[in-house]
Amino acid sequence: MNLSKIQETIDKLTADLRSELGENILSFHIFGSVMVDRDFHPGVSDINTFLIISDTAKPDLIVKISQIYSRYKKLPFAIPLIFKKSELQSALDVFPVEFIEMRDRNRIIFGEDLLKDIEISKENLRRQCEMEIRAKVLGLRKMLFAEKEILKHQDYLFKSLTSTIVLLKQIFRIKDLSIPETRDEIIDGLENIYSRSFGGIKNLYTMRAKTEKITKNIIEKLMEDYIENLEFFIKEFDEIS
Repeated sequence: MNLSKIQETIDKLTADLRSELGENILSFHIFGSVMVDRDFHPGVSDINTFLIISDTAKPDLIVKISQIYSRYKKLPFAIPLIFKKSELQSALDVFPVEFIEMRDRNRIIFGEDLLKDIEISKENLRRQCEMEIRAKVLGLRKMLFAEKEILKHQDYLFKSLTSTIVLLKQIFRIKDLSIPETRDEIIDGLENIYSRSFGGIKNLYTMRAKTEKITKNIIEKLMEDYIENLEFFIKEFDEIS
């Protein structure tokens, strides 16, 4: 998506946040697939944002932020990530993927860039990736087990693929390799690194971009191949250094 197409709405959202919440909002950012035109698929992709709020902010601030976002339902805003300023350091060890993606792939709408100097441990990055991919595989196995209901999970499956590719992207960081710009390039880059095909991931991503409904037999085969690919990466993250 070209950010210029949504700039007017972003400006209005920003004005509302600043005027109604004042000094409680320290910075406001856009990040994720919306930053790369080829990765944003209308009707499937969300617009991701995050806010850094004051350490003294009360829980009712979240309700106020929600009420402001609800005025802009014409754009596919995902639920924003909201961190207190002090959490930028204390949560680095448990959310390294989120923080490094926000640090490296965001646009500041207002406020100071409080993420630019954060340092991410490769071991924390590796550990989170392994844990989350293991969790994905367990979830996918449950979906296959309930095969009579499998078509109901298609949208969830497509959306979960986005976070999977973000996790796999961290292999390039951990190995100190040049980081590809788009999701297609990430998948191709992984195939080059390991000299093998990851057809489950690639085919699922192609289907996702087309937003087409698919048959039960096709989605079962996609999931089986997807699980097999992820099982490979579980071993890789377990052994990578």
